[in-house]
Amino acid sequence: MRRTDLPEFVGALEAPVERFAREAGLRLVLLINESGQVLAQRGFARALDVMGVASLGAGIQASSQALAVMLGERGFSHLHQGGAASQVFIGPFRTPAENLIVIAVFGEDSSLGLVQVFFGEFTGEVSRLPGWSAVRPTSDARAFERDLNAGLENLFGGASA
Repeated sequence: MRRTDLPEFVGALEAPVERFAREAGLRLVLLINESGQVLAQRGFARALDVMGVASLGAGIQASSQALAVMLGERGFSHLHQGGAASQVFIGPFRTPAENLIVIAVFGEDSSLGLVQVFFGEFTGEVSRLPGWSAVRPTSDARAFERDLNAGLENLFGGASA
């Protein structure tokens, strides 16, 4: 997403992300685009943590997409990693404006099924938001890194650290 679009369109994501996190019982939520640009988050205290999760999540999604294509599939509906104390859900989805990825962490007080149900509601809500329901131009190669940093600056204020 272009730096100039962030304030207008990203602000609309706050309420849906908050609702998704609350209803699904999520500890952490990160919403990024396919490039790893951060669009919304809940539960993270440090920009550095957000940057790491965003870049890893975008890489995981790109790798899994390539694997799916090699297997003759269009893609995976989501990825899930269960652990003893925490679980991770990575869910890609399309909006008319661009493809997005949710990275969510949850614990024993939630379940994969619950996350999937509210993920479906969340994706529909985001796709209907003004700015996300219409096609928009994307960044050019020169502006790519500047626009990635703008996502963090928009969430945490000031320069990313």
